[in-house]
Amino acid sequence: MLDILINAFLGGLVCLAATGLGAMIAFFKTGLSGRKLDCFFGFSIGIMMAASFFSLLQPALEIGGIAISSFGFLAGSLLMYGSDIFIPHEHPLKASEENEKPGRLMKIIVAVTLHNLPEGFSVGVVFGSGNLKSAWGLTSGIALQDFPEGASVSIPFLKLGRSRVRAVTLGILSGVVEPLGAILSAFLVQVFQWLLPFFLAFGAGAMIYVIGSEMIPEAHSSGFGKDTMLFMIIGFITMMVLDVVL
Repeated sequence: MLDILINAFLGGLVCLAATGLGAMIAFFKTGLSGRKLDCFFGFSIGIMMAASFFSLLQPALEIGGIAISSFGFLAGSLLMYGSDIFIPHEHPLKASEENEKPGRLMKIIVAVTLHNLPEGFSVGVVFGSGNLKSAWGLTSGIALQDFPEGASVSIPFLKLGRSRVRAVTLGILSGVVEPLGAILSAFLVQVFQWLLPFFLAFGAGAMIYVIGSEMIPEAHSSGFGKDTMLFMIIGFITMMVLDVVL
């Protein structure tokens, strides 16, 4: 079990490092055009959609069948739905368009944590299954989409009046939950191996909910929908190739 937990933690650290590198863009830029942000989000959406199916839902169906996979998918979606309703949070891009209000920074941090948690959880579940090839393929895809995601967090913090150092630091910290979520889910899979298909589908449901409720609306927020769709397709193909090759 120790080897699996170490690999899961390393996979989460790779995702955290990619988020940190993306956040460091705030050292050099104070803003990104609406077109670039939409393209970033489109690419991330494609990666996460493909990862949800090829790395999570498809294996869940093969191992556990339709019933447990459907139940796990629904449970993951409902968890994110509940967090949307009951946990106060605010997305950084929306917040950066307005003047700062008391408590806004904490709400943004909570929103980013809720966004990244399913990614870390999903990475850990696949590592916990013992399929290192698939796990590192998923990690590579998540890390690729974490790079622009880091920039989309740190740059809005600049617009809220934070210094470059603090904006980058907050951007990096937004990814800390990924290695923590990865090692936790890998541990759960090892302890409750019979629930592996449920956990796989759970991760897929949580990520699909985040895509539909947060990422797609943000990706179309600047009016460059066609560019968003093009980069979404590129991201989907990228993750599909990674899943086969790695």
